[in-house]
Parts: sequence; C-alpha cells; structure tokens
Amino acid sequence: MSILSFSLLVAAGAADEWHDLRAGLDAWKELGFGDQFAVNVGDANGTRFTWESPGFSMEMSLLAGASLSKWPAAVMISGLVKDGVLSYSDPASKYLPWWATAWNDTRSSVRLGHLLSFTSGFEADRDYSETCTGFMGCAESLYNNLTYYTAPGVTWTYLSCHLQLAGAMAVAASGKDIQSLFREYLYEPFGMVSTSWDDGSDNPQLATGIVTTGGDFERMLKRLLTYEVLPRGILDVMETDYSGATTPSGDAWFGHYGMGHWWECLGYGDVNERASLPTVCTDAHIQAGPGMYGYYPLVDRSTGGAKAGPMRPPLYFQVVLQESYDNSGIPEYLRIVAKPVADLIMAGISPASAPRTGLLQQGGGLLSRDLDYIASSLGSCNCSRAIGVQGEPWASLKANLIGDLPSLDRRTFAKLGQGLLLRELVDVQASLGTCACEGRVPPPPSPKASQISLVDRAAKPRK
Repeated sequence: MSILSFSLLVAAGAADEWHDLRAGLDAWKELGFGDQFAVNVGDANGTRFTWESPGFSMEMSLLAGASLSKWPAAVMISGLVKDGVLSYSDPASKYLPWWATAWNDTRSSVRLGHLLSFTSGFEADRDYSETCTGFMGCAESLYNNLTYYTAPGVTWTYLSCHLQLAGAMAVAASGKDIQSLFREYLYEPFGMVSTSWDDGSDNPQLATGIVTTGGDFERMLKRLLTYEVLPRGILDVMETDYSGATTPSGDAWFGHYGMGHWWECLGYGDVNERASLPTVCTDAHIQAGPGMYGYYPLVDRSTGGAKAGPMRPPLYFQVVLQESYDNSGIPEYLRIVAKPVADLIMAGISPASAPRTGLLQQGGGLLSRDLDYIASSLGSCNCSRAIGVQGEPWASLKANLIGDLPSLDRRTFAKLGQGLLLRELVDVQASLGTCACEGRVPPPPSPKASQISLVDRAAKPRK
C-alpha cells in the first residue's frame, strides 16, 4: 500500500469518528427542522468537528444574536475586574453620580455583581428617553425610568437594563468609551475579528446588540474553556448559580443564571419552576448563552463521570445560526439530541453502540411535547417518500412515544425509556425522504442591533 493510500485511509477513519453526528445533522436539515446553520464542537486544542449546511459559513455568515450578546458583554466587563479597574463588589454609586445613595433606597445597595447576575432588584425594563444622548446620558435616562425595584439579591429578573447599567459602571471607572472597551476587552483578546455591537453606535445595547460569526464565537468559547484570557478565579465567579436563592430561581426551561449566561438545565422546571437543579445538571456544569434567534453556544467544564456522562475532556459546543423569530425555539431541540452524541464521540465511544438508556439519561431524547412544539412552528409538511400522507413527519417521529403528561418532567420521562434519539430521527428521515414544511421560511436579513428592542427576550415563549 502506498503512503498516499495509507494517509487517505487514516483521514477517512478520522472523519468517520463523527459519522453519527454528521448523519444526524443531515437528517435534521432534510426533515426541514433547520435551513442555514452549523454545529461546532471543540476542546482545549481547538476545533474537533464542524458541520455546515450548504451556503452557510462559520467565518463569513454574519448573524444577529439578540440575547446571545449577554454572555460576551458580561465577559467584556469582567475583563475590567481582572485588571482591577472594577470589582464585582463595587456599588454602582461608586462610579455613577446619579445613582441613589440614601440608606432607605434599596438601589443604593446594588453592586456590579448584582447587575451582571440579574439580581439587582430591578423588576421591569424601560426604554430610554427619546431626548437622551450618548451611552452615559442614555444610561442615566434608563436608570431614571426604572421605577419598579426591590432589594438586590432577593429576586432574579431576565432584563436588559442590568447589563446597560453595568456597562455604564465600566465606562465611568475606566474613562473609556464603550466601543473602546469592547475592542480592548473582548474583540482583541478573544480573536473576534468580525464581531460588532450596534454597528459601532455610541449607544450600543449591551444585552442585545451583537452581530457575530460562528468562527468568532468559537474563538471566544475556546478561550473561556482554557482560561486563556480570563483566569479561573474570575470565571469561577461568573459561573456560579446566582438565581437559586432568589424568586423566581430561573427560566424554568434554560436553567439557573450565572453572570450574563445560564447554568444550563434544560426543562428542569417544566413542572416546578422553583425546583432546585438536579444532580445531573450540577455535575454537568454546562454554561450556556442562547439568543432570541436560536444561536446556542455552551461550555461544558465537566470531564464526565458521576451523572455527567462518559469520561471526556472539557469541551465547547454550539448550534450556529440566525433563525426567523417563529422558528427560533427549534435549535434548542437540536442541542438536546446532538450534544450527548458529541459527548460520546469525545469520549471515544461509538454513538451507534451506546445503550439507549444511557443517552436518555443524558437528556438526549426528544419528547412528544418537544415535537409538538416544533410542529407548532413548522406546521404541515410534505415529505418526498410520503407524498399525500397527512401528519408526517410528526406521526413517524412520535410513533414510539407516549402522549404528553404535563405532571412529569423530562428526567422522569427518560427513566420511563421515553425519548426520540438522534439516531432514531435519522431512521425516520431515511424512510420519509426530504420534507418541505410550510413554516420553513428563510431567516430575515441580519438586523442592525438598534432595531432590536431593549426588552428583547432570549427565545420565543413556549406554547
């Protein structure tokens, strides 16, 4: 055998390592569940796997992220903490002369850490005054319009105002404008060469303004994973569950909250939104920062073991896309079925031979309720090998699933052996062919961040 032939065989074998995940992503697209998107996995050494749909590019496709902004914005501000310009324990009034200082005004106790963890006590977002000018002038206007608040550390609220005010602290403490801070503490150290905030505006919305690429975000995830820019001491503080002791404790779907991102535990609160995170989620130690248009990045610091799945290196994983608003909840379900498959491959285990029960225990199955949600977004579909057959692909996908039982959470369903795995979805797609769904419309052009309201939410509310 020639050296060239041997090299080709080695290359084919290496590529085949990811065959099961690649087949699953192909099937996801062919069912009409995704259009223009990528899935990307890496570890401390960098990229391990990237799948891109035709016409989509990790480096060239510019994506509006909306709430995807929150994680990197908090990372940027934490860079000033690393440099000693700010401290998480600094009160806002230390830098902002218009902030309350009276002992009987609960806002006087708000600290930077409260703002970054969304536990500042502000209970409703407000827009700026139409007459405000510049980042600091509009931050003051925003503050004056925030009339609903309670003591910090008692409530958790998913609002954009927290980060805007934290950004004002950063500007005041550093003496630099906000766009300069993005360049110095985010774009340059994390290698984000194509990312911008609000198209360079002097008043960017920190919580919603990002336009980025999959490649830029991968470079950030990798450097967070390896503590290359921010040290462990800073990231340990960011990656703490701050919402567990508050009311409400989290989103009930995504999990609890750290600083600018989620301590992920998908569907943990389907039955009780004030439930504590189960051990499977605390062991997994997954930090995630999804956005309104479906982009779903995460860092998994576990090395497996216990309830965190197979032993494997710490990794990052992302579903990269900008969905239309109506379909923006669908990528979360791709994360559900694809991430456990990536974990197995990173552990050196063939997903095809992995026990079904193990994948379900790692949350890798779609439930009847999940498929109902996807169907509510995509509507009726026509599949090339089931022409004229009504109810597909939903009927075939749900053939072995029991109907939804609202009193049961996801992990109880898994214990009952319920869930559609990615490899089973591949089989269904192979039998049905390519499906065209009425709700699968092209995503909108990337909007300027200024077109996204300050009160943007992370994802389409579930029905």
